[in-house]
Amino acid sequence: MAAPGISQENIVFPARVPPEVKTLVKASKGMDKAFYRKLIKLSLGYLQGSAGDGECEIAVKNLCQAAGATTEQQVMATCVQYAGVVSLLRAALRVNTHTVRQDTFINDLTNLGLSSDFATDLSRVAYSASRNDINKQLVVASPSLPTFAAINWRVEVTISTSWLSRVLEPVVTLRLDKDDKKSCTFEIPLAKFHQLRYTVASLLHQMEALENSPLAKK
Repeated sequence: MAAPGISQENIVFPARVPPEVKTLVKASKGMDKAFYRKLIKLSLGYLQGSAGDGECEIAVKNLCQAAGATTEQQVMATCVQYAGVVSLLRAALRVNTHTVRQDTFINDLTNLGLSSDFATDLSRVAYSASRNDINKQLVVASPSLPTFAAINWRVEVTISTSWLSRVLEPVVTLRLDKDDKKSCTFEIPLAKFHQLRYTVASLLHQMEALENSPLAKK
């Protein structure tokens, strides 16, 4: 059996454990069950975007009061613990629950140094029946870039210019309409357009290979 903090196969944090999570693990050893359940509830609400900035601030103040944090150092420690649960939940909700068993998930968290009760409560969030709804809320609440709503194109042929009397070079004009009601238009020569098509197809192929790799299915 692996010692606390060391796992044969790290599932939640395969690369490295964030410093705020390490601080949380140390603090959790003497943490009251009701308190860390408040931490989980508040962190999940933050990730889902269900509470505004003002509501989150009030909730954190109430959390500090529940922890008995009166000095600046104690308040800071409570805020770091809260940040640790946010990072822990964010990583836990990335775990593929179809390929990772719940007991394996709990064992990974206890190897990290969390108590079995704390790990079990976190697993109930990750493996809950409402996980699909949680995922949808996380996607909606996550910052994102604009997406394309429509693509319009046309091909123009330049017959001549002020410098050359005969050119006959096709130029592809693309207009990209985005879902934020903005659009951008650019022109590219036919050779560059084919290069663009090849690059996009190559990236899509690499993304598909990455999605089908064993690492992405963990």
